[in-house]
Amino acid sequence: MIVAVIVISLVIGFVVAAGVVGTQAQRLGRQRREPVWRLAEAAEIVADLVPFDIAAALEPSELEALLRAHLNQLQFAPPATPDGDDPDAEGETGTTVTEDQSSAADLYRSVRRDGLEVSLEQVSAVADAHLEYLRLIGALAVVDPDGS
Repeated sequence: MIVAVIVISLVIGFVVAAGVVGTQAQRLGRQRREPVWRLAEAAEIVADLVPFDIAAALEPSELEALLRAHLNQLQFAPPATPDGDDPDAEGETGTTVTEDQSSAADLYRSVRRDGLEVSLEQVSAVADAHLEYLRLIGALAVVDPDGS
């Protein structure tokens, strides 16, 4: 009799555990996968996206340093605010990544300060290609300027 109670308890415990695990597996299966930035993959794709003359002039270590610096710039830059408004204002939606020349110039100054010998044209091309890579992996969303 005791053996039957133990067996039934184990079966009930297994059924409950399987149900909980199955429910959580389904919930996690429905969630969107988070994009993962990998340096080697980013360097390979960015090297393919930049013009040949720029890719040929960059050493792999320079390209990787540029990618790291650009990612740090995107990650740790102060939040962009519309028209210089207060970042705590209502309607603030977070940081906006723009493709203006000032961000490329800031990145250029930063990498030159770190001792990297690159041109502004190279930095700009790598930054643009890196943004395209981030869009490809789903790390950046494309926002319609019309809001539709």
